[in-house]
Amino acid sequence: MRGRLIVAGAVAGAVPVVWAGCALTRPEDGALPPGRLVTNEYAHWNPDAGDARRSPTWDVTSGSLFTRGGLLWTGPPDTRTPNATSSNGTGSSVFRMNTHRADYRDPRITLEFRHLRLLPDDARATDGVHVMLRRQDETELYVASLNRRDGLLVIKKKLTGGPDNGGRYFTLAQMRHPYRFGAWQRFDVRVSGTSRVVITVAQGGRELLRAVDDGRRDRPIARPGSVGVRGDRSEFEFRFRAR
Repeated sequence: MRGRLIVAGAVAGAVPVVWAGCALTRPEDGALPPGRLVTNEYAHWNPDAGDARRSPTWDVTSGSLFTRGGLLWTGPPDTRTPNATSSNGTGSSVFRMNTHRADYRDPRITLEFRHLRLLPDDARATDGVHVMLRRQDETELYVASLNRRDGLLVIKKKLTGGPDNGGRYFTLAQMRHPYRFGAWQRFDVRVSGTSRVVITVAQGGRELLRAVDDGRRDRPIARPGSVGVRGDRSEFEFRFRAR
């Protein structure tokens, strides 16, 4: 896949999304900064609903995707099931956003984000912000975990058939990489190859982590797929670029 670009978040009008006005509030906390809903899980799970907010670019299978101040945003994460406008809650404690397009074989992903907080409830070491690559569905994909609760930077593969939402994970590479809440971070993530798949994570022009999936830990994911962002018990705002 060459010559096609998605840029989300940084430039107004760069993404052909459908906006819907939505000022978010939480009864226990009062008013929050307003955000506009791009799309949410209601649109995914109710494909025939006339009131759903849809995006031609993004498919959100869990949670809600907003924009504010020219950035994309998870909204304040909670465990509710959002309605058509996410006015009753975001569901973004489990946030899954991927492209409708599924022809990304060897993309270069740039994710700039500001990790605002992790939820304290039901805490897990793997909670954080992640990039999804060659996503076939929720059971088959590569994942680069950029901020995790345990301070690790991790590259994993998930294949169909197992206890984790229909799949099983294989850790391909990991290292310690601490981060600071509220600070802007930029990562470049790349995947290439078929029988020997190479995944790299770089920051500031320096490669931090490299994984080679050569089939020794079950088969590589060779087919093109969608790309996207995943969040677990995290609130963050971000810009996303795939090329």
